[in-house]
Amino acid sequence: MSCDAPAARRPRRPFELTGWMVAAMLVLFFGVIVSVNATILTVALRTMPGVETRSAYETSQHFNEEIARQHERDARGWKAAATLSRQGEGATLGVTLADRLGQPLSGFTATARLRHPATSARDHAVTLNEGQPERYDANFDHIESGAWILELQARRGDEVVFVSRSRITLPER
Repeated sequence: MSCDAPAARRPRRPFELTGWMVAAMLVLFFGVIVSVNATILTVALRTMPGVETRSAYETSQHFNEEIARQHERDARGWKAAATLSRQGEGATLGVTLADRLGQPLSGFTATARLRHPATSARDHAVTLNEGQPERYDANFDHIESGAWILELQARRGDEVVFVSRSRITLPER
């Protein structure tokens, strides 16, 4: 009877960490970190650049004048009620203006701006038409559902007599 002995295993070479391996791991690690940060920064700046006004200095020069005009408007006690309702892919904005006693106001040139809370790229500006007496309406061909900031402005001639800023929500289809 012959007894075969198993073949002797070749000795394994122990793992050896070399300088080139460490350098490659460092380059790979920091390469991933830099590329992820660059991607996040690019997406963030494209969606919200952070610019609210073109020239902060010029805007600040008229700040006190605008505050005085706003106090004058607030003293009138006028109020606005707005509705935003879905019409197919678009929407209809309806606004009524009322004085301190709740009496409807009419005869203004009214404009509205729907501002998206995240990016100005989705903003919509429209002129409101006084179709029915004391009711101002505007239609949007295509608008996304969700929360919006509604900025209303009513003019009589060249004078801005009413300004309002409020949140409004457009429901899903």
